[in-house]
Amino acid sequence: MTHNEQRRRQTLEQIAEVKRILSATEYALNHKTPATLLVTSGARGEGKSLFAAALAAAAAQSGRYRVAALDLNWYQPTLHRFFGLAQTHTTQQIGEADLRDLVCQSGEDSLDILTAPSDFADQSRRHGPALTSPARLIRQARDAYDLVVIDSAAVFPTNRIMLDPVMLAGIADGVVLVILTAATPRQQVRKAQKIMEAAGANILGAVANHWPPAAQG
Repeated sequence: MTHNEQRRRQTLEQIAEVKRILSATEYALNHKTPATLLVTSGARGEGKSLFAAALAAAAAQSGRYRVAALDLNWYQPTLHRFFGLAQTHTTQQIGEADLRDLVCQSGEDSLDILTAPSDFADQSRRHGPALTSPARLIRQARDAYDLVVIDSAAVFPTNRIMLDPVMLAGIADGVVLVILTAATPRQQVRKAQKIMEAAGANILGAVANHWPPAAQG
């Protein structure tokens, strides 16, 4: 098998796996619509933003939902990059404007994106924590879309200026925890789980990222 053929096979397998996870998520949420789904992780760098983007795209491509993906990881936003978008709104605009005036088209039918504010780092240094309530954005998204996928910050390490993923977990209908295989300590994953459950989170399950392939034979 050539390198290109191998990469194509891996891509198809990844697409199939995301679709399988989408089906499992739908079942865990009892096919509820509208529904809000928070994607987070125990630590940074576990691939949660890429997974959130892929899950939102798969849901939109299924033709069953009108989907919004919200980037609420304002401290280290990356969701916009996966869709080739720019961060065009300020923190004040996102805090005051209606969600319908803030979302961008993703290039996928039935999928809109709310990017993180362009000036959050500067605003947070001047004023401390975020100037807007994420609950308002989530509520507006729930009213306008069938499925809302929320990309949040990692639970650890905590940072005083990030939008608290534990608080967001208590608002969402369900939470998916992304874990980087053989990298994140099990104790840290368990601690993140317990903290979110104490906040009222409905943890649907965990996604093991970079799971080693089964041996061929």
